[in-house]
Amino acid sequence: MRIHRTLFVIPLVLALATPAVAGDLRAEAAKTPPPQAAEAASGKSKHRPATWAGVGLFAGGMAVALHSFINNKNGSYAEFGEANAVNKKLGAASIGAAFAGGVLIFVGTRKAKFAPDVKAGMGEVTVSKQLSW
Repeated sequence: MRIHRTLFVIPLVLALATPAVAGDLRAEAAKTPPPQAAEAASGKSKHRPATWAGVGLFAGGMAVALHSFINNKNGSYAEFGEANAVNKKLGAASIGAAFAGGVLIFVGTRKAKFAPDVKAGMGEVTVSKQLSW
């Protein structure tokens, strides 16, 4: 019991002590560049949310598919040589979700020059697209 208490208290103490070492937060915030300048300078893709949504969808889809294909509902998982999937429809749907996640990862990592620029602000959502030919 003592080890559990120690393992619980150490991260709690570190979490509470970390802001004390942060220094003057306003001075540090004043030094940082504006968000648009930082994004343009770093060259990062603006489609980062699509990539992370794709990662989540892929991982979740594969986990549910694996579970639905190998769980035979008798308290243990299927062994080598057993070829009966219990929940084939859920497994197939999960494989489809994992495929959709893979597509989102692919789209999010490529430069989407044909994708519109979507910005969300306080009380507004703007979609802009520059057309040229």
